[in-house]
Amino acid sequence: MGKRDIALARYFEDEDRYADLINGFVFRGEPVISGENILDKNTRITGILGNLKKRFAVQKYRDAVKRVVLGVNFVVIALEHQDQIHYSMPVRVMLEDAAGYDEQMRRIQKKNQKVKGLDKGEFLGSFRKEDRLNAVFTIVLYYGEKTWDGAKDLYSLINFDEVPEMLKDLFNNYRLHVLEVRRFKDIDQFNTDLREVFGFIGFSGDKTAVRNYVAENQDSFEQLSEDAYDVIAVMAHSKELEDVKERYREKGGKINMCEAIRGIFEDGRLEGKREGELKAKQIVARNMYLRGMSEEDTSGLCEEDIELVRQWFHEWRRQDTR
Repeated sequence: MGKRDIALARYFEDEDRYADLINGFVFRGEPVISGENILDKNTRITGILGNLKKRFAVQKYRDAVKRVVLGVNFVVIALEHQDQIHYSMPVRVMLEDAAGYDEQMRRIQKKNQKVKGLDKGEFLGSFRKEDRLNAVFTIVLYYGEKTWDGAKDLYSLINFDEVPEMLKDLFNNYRLHVLEVRRFKDIDQFNTDLREVFGFIGFSGDKTAVRNYVAENQDSFEQLSEDAYDVIAVMAHSKELEDVKERYREKGGKINMCEAIRGIFEDGRLEGKREGELKAKQIVARNMYLRGMSEEDTSGLCEEDIELVRQWFHEWRRQDTR
């Protein structure tokens, strides 16, 4: 697993965030699900379609998958993280969801093999008339800068040219549910630090907008959890934030993102100022070189490190001998 996968996996291990994501995206901010309704599930899915030797196996690890309790029932809600557009995503998700159903089927069938009194139809499939599967649902979280222009349902991938409409209506469609993180405008529907994480990532292409957003939400960003900070740093492609994290760690392990941002901007200003001063000194040193002054005298007059001045002189001599 890469840094991105590790950061996102750790972040969404939190049940409250998982519930908050579902509430914000599915229920438009209504608190239908709580963290107590979120139960762990094995991220490995294995599906076997067909029988005997003619079988098609599907096995992979989901990015995240949880059971969501709804009264006496539950549904399975999975997450798939994408930073690039996957143009066959509807088929991929359909197969993963189908493997989730097949996994449930096999569990029920194994149980029913011990049940007596099944009629012929129930015995044939080891599945009783009253048996039911739990719904499987996948949310694709897309973090890319480019607007998602891939298919959002199976129909969009199928060539229906010259297929009669009445026949087309018989083919089952499969919808894809994509949350574009950088373009999701309803972040205020979140009640956890998903709001700060999605907001920061959404503004990450504009340094001024990021700085203003962090300042406007100072209370939250001054005490940001480490896993939230890590997701922001990785998904905003900010090596600067990764490098300064320990410098701004507070008591209790929280990270002061406000100070980290200020520090990065201040370091940038100091670096720019230093570069300007160095360029001016280099111009002066070049004039001294042309006048035949020594490296030592030039270093003293420019108040610059002798080793750096020697590098300049070496480069100028090399240029003069070409």
